[in-house]
This record gives sequence, C-alpha cells and structure tokens, in this order.
Amino acid sequence: MQIRLTVLGPRSGHQSSTAPAGCDVLVTAPAGTALAAVASGLAATVGGPDTGGTVVLYCGARRLDAQRAVLGEPPLVDGAVLTLNAPAPDADAVGDCGLPAGDGPAEPQLHVVAGPDAGGVHLLHPGAIRIGRSADADVPLDDPDVSRLHCAVTVGADGRVAVADLGSTNGTNLDGAPVGVRAVPLAPGALLRIGESTLRLAAGGARPLPVAPDLEGHLALPG
Repeated sequence: MQIRLTVLGPRSGHQSSTAPAGCDVLVTAPAGTALAAVASGLAATVGGPDTGGTVVLYCGARRLDAQRAVLGEPPLVDGAVLTLNAPAPDADAVGDCGLPAGDGPAEPQLHVVAGPDAGGVHLLHPGAIRIGRSADADVPLDDPDVSRLHCAVTVGADGRVAVADLGSTNGTNLDGAPVGVRAVPLAPGALLRIGESTLRLAAGGARPLPVAPDLEGHLALPG
C-alpha cells in the first residue's frame, strides 16, 4: 500500500501569521499499519523536536490517536494533510483533513481491494488520474505486472467517471471485460483489474473494505 501525505511542521509564536513549513511524503506500508509505526518518521521530515517517542499529529481539527488511526483508512487516505503538535490553520472552519465540518469527502474514491497495495484508498480529483507502477503515476501501485503508466481514470465535470487503457502490456479489465484506449464508464462498485491488483470505485464518503496485510512496509521520503 502506498499513500501520499503532506506534513506541516510546528509554528513558533513569531510565525503565527505565516503558513508552517511542509513536506510531501510517500508512505509505503502494509495494509492495517497504525500511524504510530511511522509517526516519528513523519515528524522528522519537518524537523519536529525529539519528544522521546511521543509524536502528536492532527488531521484538520482532529487530534489523531496514533495507535488507532490506520494508514489507508479515513482520515489517513491518499492526499491527507497532517500537522505536527497543533491543529491545522483555520481548523475551526474545517473538519478532518481540510474537509468542511460535518461533510464527508465529496470526491469519488478508488479502493485497492486486492494485490500488493491492498488497503489503499485514493481520492479522485476532477480530471485524469494515471494509475501505474511509476512513481510519476497519480496512483502508484507496487505490482510488477502493472505497466509504468497502465491506465487512466477520468472524473468529468459532471462527476461521472471513466477509464481507459494507456497501452499497457497486460491490459485493463473492467468487471471481466477488456478496456481499450477509448474511455468507458466506470460505475461505483465496479471492479477494475490491472496486473495482480484489483481496484473498486466508491462514491464519496464510502468506507474502505476490510483487507488483510500482505507486505513488509517502509517509509519512503522524496529527494
């Protein structure tokens, strides 16, 4: 499982009118990994102080329980913004991870339900989202049978979702039917099979499916 997180560092008193420094982090870990397993590494990316192993992270206005918060499950999904030691700026006006208070995520989601990255949840922004083995993919999969840029999922202005193959080696299948370079509709609940991985489209606010851990994990930081 891989998810991208943005970590914002602590602000000192004289910095209260400015945004805290931040760092984008790519986390690779087994499905079901608790935040506690990577919290120290996340804090280190923004120069957090050594607190003897206790790291306090917030997602929006919520203080995260490092033992109970699980990577890949809301609110720790792909693209989440975390802050160290204090709630995010303007947290009074937002709920978890910058979402309006009381509202669930409006974006559709891709849940990785089978394969090496099982357990990952990716929010789909409007436009084209490339899925593949490359680190340049918007949804990277650590699956040797997936091409570097395997397929693209597109979210239209009307909220409809479509998928097209990008000339992959092993092909893309939607509910058992092959997908070509011409985009076809991708409906909520449909199963997208690429390589040894299976992804399910869910409407915004859907809960991730339960999965079992299947990989050894590590924390990968960009150069």
